Parts: sequence; C-alpha cells; structure tokens
Amino acid sequence: MTTLTLSAPAKINLFLDITGRRSDGYHTISGVMQSVSLGDTVTLTLTPVTEGETPRHTLTCTHPDLPTDGKNLALRAAKAFFETAGTGDTHLHIHIEKHIPAAAGMAGGSTDAAAVLKGLNELMGHPLTHGELCRVGLSLGADVPFCVTGGAQITEGVGEILTPCAPLPPCHLVVACAGEGVSTPAAYKKLDEMYGHFDGTAYLPKMDALSAQLEALKKGDLCEAGKNAYNIFESAVLPTHSKAGYIKNSLASSGAVFAMMSGSGPSVFGVFENEKDAQAAAEVLLSRDIPAWVCKPIGR
Repeated sequence: MTTLTLSAPAKINLFLDITGRRSDGYHTISGVMQSVSLGDTVTLTLTPVTEGETPRHTLTCTHPDLPTDGKNLALRAAKAFFETAGTGDTHLHIHIEKHIPAAAGMAGGSTDAAAVLKGLNELMGHPLTHGELCRVGLSLGADVPFCVTGGAQITEGVGEILTPCAPLPPCHLVVACAGEGVSTPAAYKKLDEMYGHFDGTAYLPKMDALSAQLEALKKGDLCEAGKNAYNIFESAVLPTHSKAGYIKNSLASSGAVFAMMSGSGPSVFGVFENEKDAQAAAEVLLSRDIPAWVCKPIGR
C-alpha cells in the first residue's frame, strides 16, 4: 500500500472577461487567476491488484452532498490519467477532505481533479510531463490546467492558455459564500443575452483594464490592481443573488482594498492589507451566519 497526501488550493479570479464565442459555443476568456491558501486535502492510496482482481477506483469525501461515484471529477481524473499513462493495474482510493465551498466559482472540483492527476503522476514515477497533465486536465474542465499549474497566471482561450504573471503582493483575503446556487451555463446564457452573444458589436473586452492590472501586480501596487479588477459575471449574477451582493458590500465596508465575485460565483472575496482587518471583516459575516474564511495568495 502506498499513500500520498496533497493540498488542493482554491483559486480566485482577479480579472475575468469574455473575449468572444467560438463556433462550437464555447466562450473565450481573458483574465488573471490566483491560487489561495484555502484548499482541500486529497489523499491517494494505491493497493496492489492480486491475481484475478479487477482494479477498483473508489472515493470518499467529508462533504456529504458531493457525489462519490463516476460523477465526481476526481474519479474522472483518475480514469483519464490511467487511460493516458497506461499504468492503471492497481486499486486506488481517493479521500477528499473538503474545505472549499462547493459550486462557488473557486474551482473546488477542478483543484481536486488536478491534485489527483499530479499525485498519480508522482506515485507512478512521472510518466506524464506537465504539459501532458494539463492536456488531460483540459479534457475534464477548463479550470483544471490552471489548478495543475497554480500560482498567478494570465488565462486565455477557454482557460487552457496560461502565462505566468506577478501575483498579488502580500495581503490577506476573506472569502465568503452564502450558498446561493449559480448555474454557470445559465450565467453564460444571460451574458450572451446581455452582450449580443459576444459577436463583437455589443461588447468590447476590457483589455486596457487587464493591462493596467497586470502592470499594477508587477509593481506590487495592491490599490491599483484593485481599481482594475473586473469580473464580467457580476453583471449577470449579482442582480439576482442578493446575498452575494451583500457580502461584497460588507467586505467593502469593512475596509477591503477591493472586493469582487470569483468566477461565476456566488463566492465573493475581499482583499485586505493586514490580517487584523481581514479577521474583523470575516467576523462580521460569520455573525450573520455567512461562512467566511481568511486566507492568503500563494505561489506555485
């Protein structure tokens, strides 16, 4: 029996814009993703297969509402890894200690899948390169290549084209999620209706703001990075998700340098210059029974 435990960091979007829509219906994006210290813990256990046995892949999770069958992205990642690397003659058990809020725009499922891919690659003697792991990850979901890579990255294409950039300077983050459901496909549909299906006539991507934010990150200027933070999904989601809007306003009122929704939501994060203010802001939300976590940006 061989066991390996890995951290699976969540991500936040410091910038997220839609640049167009492909003929296959997928949207192309441009933005910046940042890994954070809030994360799940993924444990992989390999057990040799005895003669006559068929390899079994099983999963357990501390979150009672998440699927533990083939619908779980972590199990799908294991299957995809073994199909690609050809090293699946072993039993595998995956255990996920869940801390990232589910379906919240923080890549909770994608980062678990990425941890499985990286962990199996390590246990099997690195049969796949980093690029190959990212390609396998992309077959599972657009955020998985970023989660395989981590740190701070400019994201383009459908999210699979990654270019390293300067991370957030030292700061403290408050991440909060009140549990409002957000359907990502429905959010994209709403944005299509709002912006003419991104055919280039009704909406122009905010490339100047992205360039300004990247320059601010390079200089370590937290305030300027915040001034140029942007998430197009806020325009589709916040009007119908009052709790997410309340969280954003609460974090701003508590002294956040900036606050914004992550991904398609409904999680919202606030960026604070010091831990004391971040803790106080989290306490305000917790006092109203809104789950909130204090964390930090992390590198690769």
